[in-house]
Amino acid sequence: MSAGLQREETGHIFYCSQELDKYIENAVSYIVFGIKHGDYVLFVENTRIYPLVRKKLEYQLSMEEMNRLLYINNFDFYWRNGTFHPSTILKHFDAATGYLFENGQAVRTWGHIEWGVQEDIEQEIFEYERTLDTIVPQKNAISVCAYDASRLTESLKTQLMTVHGYYMTDEEVQTVALKTVQ
Repeated sequence: MSAGLQREETGHIFYCSQELDKYIENAVSYIVFGIKHGDYVLFVENTRIYPLVRKKLEYQLSMEEMNRLLYINNFDFYWRNGTFHPSTILKHFDAATGYLFENGQAVRTWGHIEWGVQEDIEQEIFEYERTLDTIVPQKNAISVCAYDASRLTESLKTQLMTVHGYYMTDEEVQTVALKTVQ
């Protein structure tokens, strides 16, 4: 796993993945590391990848530890009302994790953001990420926002770099030089 994912601090990480096998390996490592260190992990993933990740987790985590993994289908999470709407997504995030934060639990998130056809989707994604960038430090959380590199335009990638503290590839994590102060 990328060494940067093993930090025990807050962080908003933009993950631009190119290889499914490495993506799965990084997701499993992130989840295992967090749970082994007492964190809860909200894992927002599609129904094709989740079973592959879960199968690997079952070899590394006990049933009790698996109870610290909260899985939500990414289509249901991001497209709950049929559109990618940032405020709706953030309300859903609060509903899924609010009780953990209120009880002082450490929470990590991993969200695989995918989209279909929607007008202004890049602007909506950027607005969501910009808002999330203010929430992550307030919640004292670590959040990975995962994207398939083949789906990103250069424009969206550049925008995402400005609202994440870290940039991750399948091989490494680095601090983002383009990060802007909000």
